[in-house]
Amino acid sequence: MSRFNIIHLLFIAVISSCGNTEGSTRQVLSDEIKAINFEDVRATYGYKCSICHGSEGVSVIRSAPNLVSSQLSIDERVEIISNGKTTMPPQKDVLDESMILGLAMYIDSLAIAAN
Repeated sequence: MSRFNIIHLLFIAVISSCGNTEGSTRQVLSDEIKAINFEDVRATYGYKCSICHGSEGVSVIRSAPNLVSSQLSIDERVEIISNGKTTMPPQKDVLDESMILGLAMYIDSLAIAAN
């Protein structure tokens, strides 16, 4: 099993085990995570994101932030991927919600792996 898959399985386990008194939010997130194909996410990152952010999350152009040093939450990453920011174009009309969530999680794993 690759380091990518291990990190994501750990991430999913942590998210799934988070306490929630109502339980509904955890179930929705769990269902969303189950719908993500992480191999497709990694491939999408490779051809859409790595052009500016580098294959390991270290930017290759000055205007792109280093993803490995980012302290953004998953929700903040989803927001930026969906709606764009500065020179990054919005992806909400290009990628579906599960891919955007998967990319946010993948970027988080790059930061975790780098530290």
